[in-house]
Amino acid sequence: MDELELLKQDWKKQEEVLPRLSYKEIYQMILKKSSSIVKWIFVISILEFVLWASLDIIFRFTGLHAEVQKESMGTFSLIGSILSYTILIYFIVRFYLNYKKIQATDSTKVLMENIIKTRRTVKHYIWINLSFFGILMISTTIYMLFFTNEFQKSAGVETPIWMIVLSTLLVTLVFIGLIALFYRLIYGILTRRLKKNYKELEKLEI
Repeated sequence: MDELELLKQDWKKQEEVLPRLSYKEIYQMILKKSSSIVKWIFVISILEFVLWASLDIIFRFTGLHAEVQKESMGTFSLIGSILSYTILIYFIVRFYLNYKKIQATDSTKVLMENIIKTRRTVKHYIWINLSFFGILMISTTIYMLFFTNEFQKSAGVETPIWMIVLSTLLVTLVFIGLIALFYRLIYGILTRRLKKNYKELEKLEI
């Protein structure tokens, strides 16, 4: 008996010893992992909401909010806050519903659909947040430049408008880049794991 045959026999013995998972067991493992990932997405969105709310409270208690009101921007600031919190609360609810749906999933096909929906929701959340932040920064600058007397007196005469607009655009791009990097690190890792689970489910369906 040559070495190749001995190796084949050894492999067969190892296969007999190794535990063989059934279709249902593999599915349950993937379901559990996916449910855990979506739960973390939901938890992180809540933490993000708490972070922004905390910054808003600090902003008000340090007296900066009063300064904004002096600049005739109280209403503008209020509208921005309402819109930002509305977006956050809407997606927190969406993430929670996605989590509950995955928990209650009872078939591979439905689980795959729920994974796709969750990843799509995360993408929408990221793009809408980044777009809203960019629009808010630019609109705030335009409002301050053309609709507040204090800003016109302090900056409008001494500094050219094009320089203010250009500076705002650069600062906005930097902040959007930092936020996008944060989202990519946090949500990106979780969505990639969901994608991996999806591919494993595809193999089960073959």
